[in-house]
Amino acid sequence: MSDPSKLAAVVKARCPQCHEGRIFTHKWWNLLKFSEMHEHCPSCGLRYEVEPGFFFGAMYISYAFTVGIMIVGGVIIYNFFGDPSAEGYIIPITFVSLLMVPFNFRMARVIFIHLFSMVKYKSDAAGTATTN
Repeated sequence: MSDPSKLAAVVKARCPQCHEGRIFTHKWWNLLKFSEMHEHCPSCGLRYEVEPGFFFGAMYISYAFTVGIMIVGGVIIYNFFGDPSAEGYIIPITFVSLLMVPFNFRMARVIFIHLFSMVKYKSDAAGTATTN
């Protein structure tokens, strides 16, 4: 039985309808395939991309994550390294931002699908996927 918590489904990158099926085909650390998604939920059969271009909206969430990383990085560098030159900010913040791309990409899509797909959790949806 799936966990009805939406927060748990978001953190584990699970389907918004059944909270069991994985949204992505590979783990986040597979740097060549971290962005590949299932077209349909492997557990309940829900189509993830509700309309063409649906995930373009996730770019706004990704942008917010990136801005947050840059602000936090700038504050940390300023407080712990005594206001270095511009390169002292640009290089480490760019490096951390690039390291966070897989996390940023995946969480932006997961949050977007959970918030804006208008799909509601159904406790009996798990295991109803049909194979074509």
